[in-house]
Amino acid sequence: MIERYWTKIRRLGKHLFYLEGDPSMELQIYNALLIITIFSCLIFVIFNLVLSNIVLLWASLGAALFLLGCFYLLRVKNAFKTSFYLALSMSYLVFVFTFLNHEGIYGPTFYMLLLVHLIIHSIVKLKYHFFWSIVNGLFFLGLFYIGLYHDELITQSYTNKDAVFIDHGFTYIVAIIGFTLLINSVRQFYENQRSKVKEQTVAMAKTNSSLQKTSAQKDRIITIISHDLKNPLHSIIQTLKLVNSGMLDEEEVKLLNEELLNTTNRTFQMMENILEWSSFELKNETSQIKKILIKDLIDDTVEILKVIARQKKINIEVNYHKNPLVNIETDRLLLIFRNLVQNAIKFTPADGLIVISINSEEGFLILEVSDNGIGISPERLKNIFEQDIKSTYGTEQEKGTGMGLHFCNQSAHKLSRKLEVESTEGEGSTFKLVIPTGIH
Repeated sequence: MIERYWTKIRRLGKHLFYLEGDPSMELQIYNALLIITIFSCLIFVIFNLVLSNIVLLWASLGAALFLLGCFYLLRVKNAFKTSFYLALSMSYLVFVFTFLNHEGIYGPTFYMLLLVHLIIHSIVKLKYHFFWSIVNGLFFLGLFYIGLYHDELITQSYTNKDAVFIDHGFTYIVAIIGFTLLINSVRQFYENQRSKVKEQTVAMAKTNSSLQKTSAQKDRIITIISHDLKNPLHSIIQTLKLVNSGMLDEEEVKLLNEELLNTTNRTFQMMENILEWSSFELKNETSQIKKILIKDLIDDTVEILKVIARQKKINIEVNYHKNPLVNIETDRLLLIFRNLVQNAIKFTPADGLIVISINSEEGFLILEVSDNGIGISPERLKNIFEQDIKSTYGTEQEKGTGMGLHFCNQSAHKLSRKLEVESTEGEGSTFKLVIPTGIH
C-alpha cells in the first residue's frame, strides 16, 4: 500500500518537475524553481501563521497564488516569457514589501534576493546579464540605504531570538535548496546534452562509415560495369568500322550485320543483368536466385566473348562434361565467369586458345577457364586476388584496372566458395571455381 502511494507521488513529482519532450535548460530550471517557490510560499504561510504575522501571511498566500498563475501560463498556455517576467516583477515587489514589513536589513530578504539574481542569470540570455546585475545591485543598495538611514519605515516583527533563528534558518535553507536545485539542473542538463552529443557523434560516425562503404561499393560497381561492358562495346565498334570500311563484299557485310545484331542484343541483355545486379548490391540485398541449367545460363555470354576473342584471333572452346542444374545467384556467377574469360582473352596472344570446362560433382559446380597466354609471375601470383588498383596491360596493350580478379574472388566468397588459380609464367593460367549448385 505504502509503495503504491509512493510510486504515485514519484510519478506526480516527475510530471511536475520535468517537462515532456526536449525542453531547453532555461525552461526546465524555471519550471522546477517555480514549483519550489510555490511550496516555499505555502510553508511561509504556515510559518507566519505560527508567528502571528498576519501581514506576511497574506503576502505569502498572495505570492503563492500569483505564482500558480505563472505556472498555469507556463505549463498550459506555453507562455514562458510572459510567465517568467511576471514572476520576476512580482518577486521584486515582494522583496520590497517583505523588507519593509519584516525587519529590513536584519531580516532574511537578502538571501532570497541573491537566489533570484542567480536564477535570472541562469535563464536570461548572456547579453542581458550585465543589465540584471546592475538592477539587482541598485535594488540591494536602495533597500539597504532605506533600512540603514530610514529605519522608521521598517516594521519590527521579531518578538524574540527564537523567531530570529527560525526565520533566518528556514529562509537560508530554502535559499540553499534553490541554489542546489539550480546547480543540479544545470549539471543534469549539461550531462544530458553531452550524452546526446556523444550519441550523435557515434551515429554520425556510423553514418559516415556507411556512406564510405556505399561510396566504395558504388565505385566498385561502376568499375565492374565498365569492365564488363567495355570489351563487348569495343567489339561492336570494331565490327561497325569494318562494315563501313568498304573492304567487304555484300555477302560478308550481311554476315557481319547478323553477327553485329546478335552481339548487340546479347550485350544489351548482359547490360540489363549487370544493372539489375548492381541495384541489389547498392541496397545490400541478395540478388535473385534462379534455377537454371548452366548451359542455358552462360550460352549468350559465351557467344559475346567469342566475338571479342575472334578480334584477337583467339579461339574459345567450351566443354560441357556435364550440364548441371543450379539454383544460385546467377548474376554473381556470370560476373565471375565474364571476368575470368575476359581476363584470359586479355592476356592470351593472337592465335591462342581458351578452354572453358563445365562439370559437376557431389552437388558442386566446377567451372574452369584455362588459357595458353603469358601466365602470371610467382610474385604476382601471391597477391593475385588482393585489392590492387593498378593499370594492367594485355598482349595488345589492352588497359585494365587490376580489380577484376579481386571482384571475382569477393563474389566467389559470397557464393560460399573461393577461387583457385594455377599459373606458369610464359605457358598460361587456369582459374577454377567450385561452388554449391544449390540443388538438394
